[in-house]
Amino acid sequence: MDDPQQESFLNMRVNKNIYNDIGTLIIPNHRVLTIKDIDRLAQQNIVLSDDDVEPVSILDLIDSAIKEVRDLFDKARNYGSVPFADVRDRIIPIIMFMSNHPNLSEILVHLEVHDEYVYRHSIGVALLSKLIGKTRGLNEAELLELTTAGFLHDIGKAKIPGAILNKPGKLTEEEFKVVKEHSVYGYEILKKSVGIPERYAYVALQHHEREDGSGYPFGLKGSHIDVYSKIVAVADVFHAMVSKRVYKQPVPFYKVLKEMSDNLYGSFDPGITLSFLKRLMDAMIGNTVVLSDGNEGKIVMVSAQDPVHPVVEVKGVYIDLSKEQQIHLEKIL
Repeated sequence: MDDPQQESFLNMRVNKNIYNDIGTLIIPNHRVLTIKDIDRLAQQNIVLSDDDVEPVSILDLIDSAIKEVRDLFDKARNYGSVPFADVRDRIIPIIMFMSNHPNLSEILVHLEVHDEYVYRHSIGVALLSKLIGKTRGLNEAELLELTTAGFLHDIGKAKIPGAILNKPGKLTEEEFKVVKEHSVYGYEILKKSVGIPERYAYVALQHHEREDGSGYPFGLKGSHIDVYSKIVAVADVFHAMVSKRVYKQPVPFYKVLKEMSDNLYGSFDPGITLSFLKRLMDAMIGNTVVLSDGNEGKIVMVSAQDPVHPVVEVKGVYIDLSKEQQIHLEKIL
């Protein structure tokens, strides 16, 4: 790309089909433009004008990403593999753009609704995995790998019958066994997909493994689980708990954090979980909270060692909830 005007259209969407001189469709209507799209237009000597593009709202951005994800799952279902070029050039650029969006928290909220949950969940886990990766000091190349692996972690669900995935009630034991197969299916799909690094396949395979060996499919323990798989596991569980599903209401935000903190030395890598909880609670500094004694206060400080028990100011008095035994945080407003 070397045309500043064309570059300025990056992450905007076209408002009509874009064809080349011989009538071949190059960019379909409503596509959010990525670097590859801009390059493709330049190769075809197509110059867009301001009238050809429009800004993308958060909902439009999410809808555009979901359409791409839906198409990818269809390909996985029908062909048993996915085209890595689609992931690399069309989906991940949108997710990376979302991850740097000033309204990332609003994007995550929109990804928590139950409609087309598997697709929204794939995007949400990718975004949260990158967030965790940043807290762990990963460099840009590693963050790109982790985000992509996080996005692909549930691709095996393309092979699970929709009647089971979208069942409104509790799954039977037999149905849960079927769902658990998705990690192996995901591994097989990604192994068959040309150009996809093997590590991504292992994340799909291992994201339900647990530190204490209680996970599946192989009951692996801590040192035998890839660190990307450990990060994706935390992102996966958090996003699943805060999301609305066809069969359950979302768990309140603080309750999710508390539950993850209470299980710090069990299922998940404690260092990864702790840094994630700290990052989430840091974002809550200044928020109003309700304490168990009925008082309202504001979060003023968060400890790296015990982030879910912050220091709260109530009517000019500072209460350290990590030391106060009688009072605890009930909810964050």
